[in-house]
Amino acid sequence: METQVFDTKPLLRPHQLDEMRDEVKAAEAKLSNPAIQDKGEARKQLIRTRATLESQTPRAPVDAAEEGRMVAREKQLLSEVLAGMPSQEEMRKAPPGAVDKHMGWEKRNKLKILEWKNLRLRLNPGERETANLERHRPVTSSLSMDNAVVQGKNIYIPDNVGATVTFSDADLNRLRALKPGLAETVGAMTNEQRAVVKEMLSMMPSKKREPKPKPEKKPRKQMSPEAKAALLVRLAEGRAKQAAARTAAQAG
Repeated sequence: METQVFDTKPLLRPHQLDEMRDEVKAAEAKLSNPAIQDKGEARKQLIRTRATLESQTPRAPVDAAEEGRMVAREKQLLSEVLAGMPSQEEMRKAPPGAVDKHMGWEKRNKLKILEWKNLRLRLNPGERETANLERHRPVTSSLSMDNAVVQGKNIYIPDNVGATVTFSDADLNRLRALKPGLAETVGAMTNEQRAVVKEMLSMMPSKKREPKPKPEKKPRKQMSPEAKAALLVRLAEGRAKQAAARTAAQAG
């Protein structure tokens, strides 16, 4: 069975579709604007913009059969394109031979990449990263990284090395209280020795701070009936004086 080959004419990405639709609206507004003198040129611009939008908009499959053929072709193309594709490390560090490898791969797969991207845009409308081939770039390199343009560091850690044991300031203070001088030697210990000290420290009971006694609240002083009566009289006299002052001010 012969494999169907799909169109390789570039299609618009989701963000490009939004921009093109805005251009169509702007051209329509320009044509209807009475201040525009050259209506003929405005009409031509609108026709060109609409034609671009129409021809480069990704179309969904017409039926399930076409969708099946598109999915099969997309998987086939991706498998063929990834063969010999420079790895992430090769593109990043540019070792000897990386440029030639990339140029040769790109020349062999140019039409396949365009067809694959179009199929992705048609099968997944609205997904902004659906046609991004970088998401599938291999991670395994075939070129030597010796004498690469961008040098990296290779750090080898033995298998038997666990997580580094650390001490907080509180741990060191407790250690000084338990055994003076030992805290100052922690930095020179091996990781295993620090682990032993850390375990010993965790087994020691920590001193609990006794809560401070809350101060007793002083009882509020109660007023005698005579004092309350005197206070009310003073308040009444004060209000009477204020009322008299307001009356005098209004009469004057």
